[in-house]
Amino acid sequence: MRLGVERPTIGPARPALTSSSLAALRDKGVPRPVTTQPKRKLGELLVEQKLLTSAQLEQALAAQGVSLLPLGSTLIKQGTVSEQDIARALSSQLGVPAVDLGASTIATDVLAVMPLEVAAAHRVLPMAVTGGAVLNVAIANPLDQTLLDEISFASGRATLPFVVPRCALEEAIRNAYAAKARGETFWRGPRSPSAGVHLEVIQPPPPMPPPLPAAPSEIQESSLNTFPAPPTPRPRAAGDKPRVLAVDDEADILDIIDKALSHRGLEVIRAMRGREALDALRTSQPDLVLLDAMLPEIHGFEICRQIKQSAQYQHVPVVIISAIYTGWNFIQDVKRIYGADDYIAKPFKVMELVHRVEDMLQKAKGRPKSPDMAQATKKAAVELRHAAEAFKAGQIEATLEAAQRAVNADPFDARAHFLNATAFERAGRFYEAISAYERVVELAPGQFNALKNLAALFERQGFKAKAAEMWLRALEQSPSEPVRQTIKAHLLGLL
Repeated sequence: MRLGVERPTIGPARPALTSSSLAALRDKGVPRPVTTQPKRKLGELLVEQKLLTSAQLEQALAAQGVSLLPLGSTLIKQGTVSEQDIARALSSQLGVPAVDLGASTIATDVLAVMPLEVAAAHRVLPMAVTGGAVLNVAIANPLDQTLLDEISFASGRATLPFVVPRCALEEAIRNAYAAKARGETFWRGPRSPSAGVHLEVIQPPPPMPPPLPAAPSEIQESSLNTFPAPPTPRPRAAGDKPRVLAVDDEADILDIIDKALSHRGLEVIRAMRGREALDALRTSQPDLVLLDAMLPEIHGFEICRQIKQSAQYQHVPVVIISAIYTGWNFIQDVKRIYGADDYIAKPFKVMELVHRVEDMLQKAKGRPKSPDMAQATKKAAVELRHAAEAFKAGQIEATLEAAQRAVNADPFDARAHFLNATAFERAGRFYEAISAYERVVELAPGQFNALKNLAALFERQGFKAKAAEMWLRALEQSPSEPVRQTIKAHLLGLL
């Protein structure tokens, strides 16, 4: 099948993704979903599908010791099994859709996400951006969740993997980046029928069990009430001390920052995890945020971007503190892409940090202030009600518009993202729905409906392994024993 995709607009260069920085970008303390490992060997699947005889398999395994390639690539090089059949078998084995790069066309500007040396070293090829927010990548090992997370981190987009046999992927990487170097707008595979961007997707051959109902026929107010209530903001008086929200997952660093800034007459609010930082932001209404880049639950860069994209918080200065990168170019990228006002590298000198904070607070005095949190929360609630009413009336565009206004009023309210996701799904804009649901489970990880809907969407799009991960998480949050048993039965069929 063909996947219709829009030509991506990559925008300014992202922070450089390098082989060394990949190792530094590990997400500290975030539990990874259990990835369903393949239980069947590729050779067994090919023999079972009558694409290979047992004798041919033995010959290919012997040749593999010489070629040092995976079995699938060895068979392709031998001409024993076609590239498309190997891709289809890998898709079935790994539970991830495959893509036939030879029949696909890629806009070369999407390759700006990562340099050639990183793409070649990790065998990953950016292919297209779908739904404006989801990066589709061809990858040799789609079960490498850490690598996928790092690509998402560096690109600023959710990442969906499509498996490709290694030999075909390596050739496509060379040719696509060579086309980009020649100044060509597109790279076309040798069998691609289209001059415009499209991906030739190969779904897993066996039919998957039908997904459970993905989205409710209507959004009841009671379903929104299951989400955490917005925190109550602390009042601010004109004579209060300047308030700094300091976020770091290391208590010793927070102790140093707290002591140094408190000594200078500042009030310090502390947080150690991503969601804790968001709650503190909404309740304390700080005058400045000191934000570690790598936090459990939600990355500091992502929190910074959400702050700076919101009408409610964009006036608040954000200073990123991180040991991940050094160098002037990266600092400029962080300021331009994520909206950070300043960047301090670890290890830092305490007095330098104090002076930078005081200087930033002084500069921020002239910035226009947003409405207070109570007003923003009230506005978000009104727009949420409008969105729910529009959805019930079948007015999908009106739902999206009202939900987006709610997001603008309070970008950290998971209910608005849930309404957005549900409306995107109803409109058939599945990749945008996936991105919105992922935002919901990031902000409110225990929400059963969001987990269930995301699992069903992944399954519908052929991402069997990701679907299994989400169904397992939904199972943990099941509202009743009958629902729990239904999901268990569904998982058995899926796996």
